[in-house]
Amino acid sequence: MIPSTLDPPEEPFARASNGWDIQKLYTDLSKAKQEFAPHARRGLTPVEKRHLCGLLCGYSPAEIAVFLNKQIKGVEVDLSKSLYRYIELLTKRPRNALKNWRDTIDWLEIAGYNTQPKTSTGAILKATLHHSDRILSAAISPDGQFLATGSEDSTVKIWSLHSGELRQTIFGHSTAVLLVAFSPASKTLLTRSRAGTVKLWNLQNGELLKRLADVHRHESVAVSPDWQILAIGTTRGTIKLLHLNSGQLVQVLEGYQGDDISAIALSPNGKMLVASGLNAASGFCRATVTLWELPGGEVRRTFGSENYVAISSDSQILVNHGGQTIKLWNLQTGELLHSLQTGIRITSAAAISPDGKYWAVGCFDGTVRLWNLRGELLHTLDGHSSPVSAVAIGLLGETLVSGGENGTVKLWQLRI
Repeated sequence: MIPSTLDPPEEPFARASNGWDIQKLYTDLSKAKQEFAPHARRGLTPVEKRHLCGLLCGYSPAEIAVFLNKQIKGVEVDLSKSLYRYIELLTKRPRNALKNWRDTIDWLEIAGYNTQPKTSTGAILKATLHHSDRILSAAISPDGQFLATGSEDSTVKIWSLHSGELRQTIFGHSTAVLLVAFSPASKTLLTRSRAGTVKLWNLQNGELLKRLADVHRHESVAVSPDWQILAIGTTRGTIKLLHLNSGQLVQVLEGYQGDDISAIALSPNGKMLVASGLNAASGFCRATVTLWELPGGEVRRTFGSENYVAISSDSQILVNHGGQTIKLWNLQTGELLHSLQTGIRITSAAAISPDGKYWAVGCFDGTVRLWNLRGELLHTLDGHSSPVSAVAIGLLGETLVSGGENGTVKLWQLRI
């Protein structure tokens, strides 16, 4: 029998008991320890318990070392020789599979040791899914049945949005998948890789339908909501509009006040296109956000200089963001509606809910922040142990998907 270990976490890691079944973890990891090292001292040592609680609080080995007044290298070695190996056994992972301390939180959460599936905001964490590398793109099918995720591991995975079950894996790219987009009928998937290939896939059987285009790795790509137009932002500051089915060049948009186009957004009503990026001539400062009117192709107006852009479902509001700033603009008048200082660095991951109720943005602290289009912070979803690198929202706005740099995908049920 393994002795009882009903001792609570000590400071500075006492909050590890908030949301984690510490006593069960102590017991189960003790069993894994005996399996890993049969002749070792039975049960977790006080040091192993403190290290475990530090990880569950979200602290890195370096931060744990500071709290415990230890050498960083010593803590890292202790973890790699003890807790990491026990956690691999407990969660049925291969030996030495744990490469990043952040994985401990996700693996233990998947194994059921997290006792608080609800966040403080009332959002429910439905499931945690995995790629082997960071998540770079995500999309929810218009029929609300499927989730597609693209990863640095070069694969696209199709999941059941309701159960989290993996339905199929697409291995059609040799480099990271930067974009995934469902067709309006949810039967076809568009993907774009870092190498520049843009492809269409049949979701019924996973077969490649066609190779749409080959673009420069630094060029941006977006598809119109009606799936008629493929927009390519070139490294020369122009935007090429191609007919999605035929691949024929429809139009070239000029007048962008910059060089490198890092983001494109097409309005749901098909009458506007917005681009943002950098200006190499100004030392790679942020370029002016530019709006074109379609189909004429004239530059209608400009909006600030944030890096990333999105347009609301009613085609009335432009949201652009970069650094720690979010700005909301009236697309018709050019009026700045709100300028928000988030106080936290924002990643490129962002989306507007199709019902227009809120705007979601990923952050470097592992949270997803939800704002309404009046500029009010609604919720903070705290579930990732690494920066959030992809965000997608379902058609009714009740389901949100967030992807992290450590390869985890979180499915949230929201109450807005």
